[in-house]
Amino acid sequence: MNIMQFTRILLIVGMLLLSGCSLTPAEYKVIGTTTNSTTCQVSDNMCIESHVFRPIDYEKNEMLLTYDSGKPSDTADGILKKYKLRAKRSDNLGSINTTMITAATNGQDPYDLVHAIKKNEKEVDASTSSFFTTANIAGGDVPAYPLGMTGVMTARNRTAGAGVVIGMIDTPIDVDYTDSLHSPIERIDLVGAGDERNRLHGTEVAGVMISKNPRIGIAPDAKLIAISAFSTNPANPDERRSNAGLVARALEIAMNQGVDVLNLSFAGGSDPVVDKLVQAAVQRGIVVVASAGNSGPGAQPAYPAALPGVIAVTAVDRGEKVFGQANRGDYIDLAAPGVGILTTAPRGTFHVASGTSLATAHASGVIALLMSLNRQGFNPNLLNNTAIDLGSPGRDNDYGYGLINAERALGSNGVH
Repeated sequence: MNIMQFTRILLIVGMLLLSGCSLTPAEYKVIGTTTNSTTCQVSDNMCIESHVFRPIDYEKNEMLLTYDSGKPSDTADGILKKYKLRAKRSDNLGSINTTMITAATNGQDPYDLVHAIKKNEKEVDASTSSFFTTANIAGGDVPAYPLGMTGVMTARNRTAGAGVVIGMIDTPIDVDYTDSLHSPIERIDLVGAGDERNRLHGTEVAGVMISKNPRIGIAPDAKLIAISAFSTNPANPDERRSNAGLVARALEIAMNQGVDVLNLSFAGGSDPVVDKLVQAAVQRGIVVVASAGNSGPGAQPAYPAALPGVIAVTAVDRGEKVFGQANRGDYIDLAAPGVGILTTAPRGTFHVASGTSLATAHASGVIALLMSLNRQGFNPNLLNNTAIDLGSPGRDNDYGYGLINAERALGSNGVH
């Protein structure tokens, strides 16, 4: 093997490491060169200049400009002109007193523009429109759905979630879904319905929370407000993706709709606008439940799950073992069934899927049951205190406080 062949192999390995072993093909931009490479570590004689890459984990021709909504409406006009941007839309995020402009960058790299605007401008803030992805994986054996694992059947002797409003930010749900669901759903679509694959994830997640099928739904009498903000990633038809601008709009809508529980079965990186909106929801008393992520034990913390006050949910199988592809970390709060889950699918059919998305939906359904009995006095810490401890004694990075359990929560003083 000559030096060029060896270098090519190292470059490929480096790209795989950069991608974090993700199942989704990552896109990268060359941003420079370095001599601090693997070849230099092997031998000084083999030390050659190599490329430095940056992942493109944001919309390539779009960015967000934000400013205090108390400022004049033309606050960003000069910056749009100076940086050759085109305003695509403007949204008032009243919950955080912010005006958000979604701007086209006309071929310029948003990452570079964000740094330039942050450095040189004081009137507005700038950020990339970061990607978020849903957190489920298709397939698995058809199980007996594990409602008994979390005491749901006992809880349903007292309530089915009536009076509680669950908000869901996800893909569109199937238009025929309500025929098999028979539950109250209000749909607010920010993206088009698309094909069945586009509607699958949202339909699965909604089914776990409110389907009236006795093997599937946790809180069938709860009302669901389904806000669609995710759609098929053109570069990977098996992935549902959204961006910070769409997610921000969906969060604002959810708060304006007065939801009690907010299910966020998706994951991404920390984003300044999305993070502020999620924290605003928590401060309003909305119980925010989010996926721990499916990027594996070595992954970085997933957001919005890692934000303070958000209930971060990981997935376990029927043997109460953590899902192999789940993220780990000290931000994990609870575990719920999320492996080989039978749930609803487009066109009134059923599907088996796995992932922290399904576990998150299970936890949201349990919370709706408990909240329906004690809506004003519900304390999320009740879930931690009554969880079934799994893994290492006490809270740990794999299972958090343990497996959520409605029956044990009902037996505590926190539910009447």
